[in-house]
Amino acid sequence: MDRLQQLTVFRRVVETGNITRAARDLAMSQPSVSRIVAELEHRLGVPLLLRSPRGLTPTEAGQAFHAETVRILDELEEAEASLRGAQAALSGPVRIACVAAFFDAVLLPWLKDFLLAHPDVTLDARLASKQVDLIEEGIDLAVRFGPIREQSLIVRKLGRIDFALFASPTYLERAGTPETPEELAQHDFCRLTVGRLDGTLILDGPDGRTVSVETHGRFSGDNIDTTSQAARLGLGIALLAPWSVGEDLAAGRLVPVLPGWRTEPRDVHAAWPGTHSLPRRVRAVLDVLVEKAASEPRLKAR
Repeated sequence: MDRLQQLTVFRRVVETGNITRAARDLAMSQPSVSRIVAELEHRLGVPLLLRSPRGLTPTEAGQAFHAETVRILDELEEAEASLRGAQAALSGPVRIACVAAFFDAVLLPWLKDFLLAHPDVTLDARLASKQVDLIEEGIDLAVRFGPIREQSLIVRKLGRIDFALFASPTYLERAGTPETPEELAQHDFCRLTVGRLDGTLILDGPDGRTVSVETHGRFSGDNIDTTSQAARLGLGIALLAPWSVGEDLAAGRLVPVLPGWRTEPRDVHAAWPGTHSLPRRVRAVLDVLVEKAASEPRLKAR
């Protein structure tokens, strides 16, 4: 019984959630993939997958075993790459988690040349608005905003990012344009209900003043793209990254509110599981992020 093959097949089945897609990716027949998974479950004595008409999802034991499977296979690949020499071509998947707006506007342009230079590396972007468990989800690298409290993660600071206030002209025509931070308490906000962008708003002014304002509004969401859309539709003022609204500003869909006032910058981190060493391909992607961040005008100095 080839245990390495069992691990490889199980990993692909979990990551595709489908026997057919896993079989196609592995150039195997569907019956062979099903048989190998069944043999693995029989050998371990526990069910690893839940089967339903929608596909396959890992059980609690399957999630834990998948995380170990990823670690084992990645370390084996890294060991083989080391034997082949440091100049061996990079290859394999890199699974990266980030909010969609930052990935689209910043990370993907950063990584474009790297992907073109390394055709055997594949990038799997996980763009959920909520933070995911990197170990359980098999994520190699995440880019996150604000403090990172998971002790199981290794963290590398990339820089800091400002947020500012924006609203649509239609909203300001209806509600009036605030002239001072104190007037914000009378306005509706499109609030992002994660991290430090909800509730009390602390603004630093060009004159050195710091003002604290309690925000309220009829719209809130846990996705920055949806919050931006709500602001464009005139539902209130939104706290957004200035670099993310360039097209909206140019098209007149959004305008700055209280120009010159900014929130306290939020740290931007790269994070990865500390349970195993980074494969060469993941380390190479991290190196690109660190290098690009150092010269990125949209990020403050680290």
